[in-house]
Amino acid sequence: MNLGEKAAAEAIAVKAQQAEAGAIKAFEEAKEAGARAAKALEEAEERESRSYKALEEAEFQTREVAVTDLTARVTAAEERANTAVEARDALTSSFNQLEADHEWMRGHGIARIVQAIMDAPETAVGLDLVKERARDAGFKAGYSRCVSHMNVMSQGGFTAERSGFRDVDTEGRLNAAVAAFYDTSLACVEELDDCLEAADYVDRLRRLYADAEEEDPAGGAGDDAGTSGTK
Repeated sequence: MNLGEKAAAEAIAVKAQQAEAGAIKAFEEAKEAGARAAKALEEAEERESRSYKALEEAEFQTREVAVTDLTARVTAAEERANTAVEARDALTSSFNQLEADHEWMRGHGIARIVQAIMDAPETAVGLDLVKERARDAGFKAGYSRCVSHMNVMSQGGFTAERSGFRDVDTEGRLNAAVAAFYDTSLACVEELDDCLEAADYVDRLRRLYADAEEEDPAGGAGDDAGTSGTK
């Protein structure tokens, strides 16, 4: 091999080495690019996974909030319904009890109040005095009228001197007795007033007239059921 051929061969070898080195460098660069691409893909997949997970969590929280809100509204509605039912039942019970109380008053209470007033010792004393004063006034008026009739028939001569009430103001005494009777304070009325001032006045009246529970002043068949004290 002459010098020219040797130089040409060496030049070709150098170019071959350079080409090989370039290929190796390109291969390495391709490997690095592939690695970067793989890493980028992995990161993208991770971001997508996190995004999907965050979306699922957001949807779950949204559903949880919706369920919680719906549950709260249903609970509130149930409480309102229960309160309305309780109020209705209480009103119905109150109305029924009020009706029973009024029926007891009409059928029994009023008659027992009247009977208690009529049987009061103060009433008996007052009425006895009024009757006594009425008899005195009637006797004096009758005596005077009789004297006047006798004088008409006998042309005078008769007077009321022999009357025991000749100088007595029997009418005045009768009016005073009547006024005193109406002004008399009755213990049974004071007890009645104490009962009527209370909210459970019917219950108190039933206890006040407990001794008469077996009797029926109004002539009815019997007493009603217990009372609640509505007024």
